Amino acid sequence: MRSSKTWLILISALLAGIVSCNSREVTVTLSRDEIQAHVAPRFPITKNWLILNVILSEPEIFLSESANQIGINTRVELNIPMLKPISGYLGVAAVPRYDTESKSFYLEQATVERLDLPGLMPELQDKARTAIESIVRQELAKHPIYELKGKNLKEITTAYTLREVQVRNGKLQATFYLPL
Repeated sequence: MRSSKTWLILISALLAGIVSCNSREVTVTLSRDEIQAHVAPRFPITKNWLILNVILSEPEIFLSESANQIGINTRVELNIPMLKPISGYLGVAAVPRYDTESKSFYLEQATVERLDLPGLMPELQDKARTAIESIVRQELAKHPIYELKGKNLKEITTAYTLREVQVRNGKLQATFYLPL
């Protein structure tokens, strides 16, 4: 019982310290490695689009130094009936979005920046690009790239109002405002 009171007093003191600060903002910063560690276990991703089977594997996250974008480079394999499998590389760029309800970061407005599929017939290049972009948009929209789970004080305070989420200097930064 005494231990519970001690923890309650400690937590109250920490929260009072946050509230009494001049700034009512809390910033959560995520590195490329933290996001990479969260995304990598979700691969490979296998999806069908009409008659095309797409497999995305070996994701590599990169955070822009100058633009508000997060990129993912992956290996891509296409399986088209009556053709041998075609492998190559895919580069996607997307804008980060924070979902308050799930306390998770997602990527939206994903666009294929690079698609290298040597061996794919030129007449199928545009169709493959369209299919892959559609698959990537759907997958990024429903699977978070990172979830705040209240592991530390900054993550606990994210129940507050989001002010902005941006990629800056190669890191994902989310600034939350403490309404009082």
